[in-house]
Amino acid sequence: MNALSDAIQRLLDSPAALPSSSFSLQQRKALETFSSSTRLIEIARQGRSTLYRVINPLALSNYLAQLQPVSETDLPPDLPDRSRNVGINRSSKKGNSTHQSYYLLMKAWADGVIWQDERTTLDVTAATSKFGIAALRLNADQSWRCNRTLLFVENQALFDRNDWLDNDFNGCLIYYAGQLPEFFLQWLSECSRSPQVILFPDYDGIGLSNYARLAKSLHAETKLDFYWMPNWQDKLMKYGDKEIWSRTSILFHNAYNQLKLSNLVDKDLEQLAEISQYHGKALEQEAIWL
Repeated sequence: MNALSDAIQRLLDSPAALPSSSFSLQQRKALETFSSSTRLIEIARQGRSTLYRVINPLALSNYLAQLQPVSETDLPPDLPDRSRNVGINRSSKKGNSTHQSYYLLMKAWADGVIWQDERTTLDVTAATSKFGIAALRLNADQSWRCNRTLLFVENQALFDRNDWLDNDFNGCLIYYAGQLPEFFLQWLSECSRSPQVILFPDYDGIGLSNYARLAKSLHAETKLDFYWMPNWQDKLMKYGDKEIWSRTSILFHNAYNQLKLSNLVDKDLEQLAEISQYHGKALEQEAIWL
């Protein structure tokens, strides 16, 4: 349920006016906008408190029915979250949209790259040779573990074309799109999934945020490294993008400070922050071919 729908439902369910403490900040802002545009609720001061009161219950109920086609209690309990959101809020993005599974897409070329749990073995090398890719469906409380280094790449181009990799790379290449999902980070934290994880993100705010989130989530027995493309300093100055930096710089600074507090900022990360800020540029992964 979105902020406004939830707040309206609380007002309709209450026989009396409700104080502002009954609502979150987001809900209070939504109610203030709603009150000024519809006049279906009243927001008034009473002493030091602010009270929210329904003026026209019938009209407000009809408005809620437009926002919320069906009640949450009318939907089957096993309905997928996004279908539930469409029914309640007319949008799959509003409400809880967390998936209960995550699909790990990966490749391997060296012999003997495997994922293994208590009963099953996935031979990533054999699957890559035969099908061009291997996939694993992740759920909570699994014991899957890889015997080699995991190298994460953020953009599909580097997953599709692999001539940028070192010839002696014998690990497992994994693709993720933009943001590392919370479900996946939680899954990584449950146990040590690999001896080493290397993240190769874009050198921007989103990329560094993913690195900070990964550092916070990884199991203590797993070593984490940041992937540095050859001559990345020159590439950043020559091919870096000012618009991407402007759009993600706040994320970059927040992630950098978080890493610094955790003593995870090394000389390379210091240099990345200095060059990025001085030139006002961010660098995308695809620059590795230039």
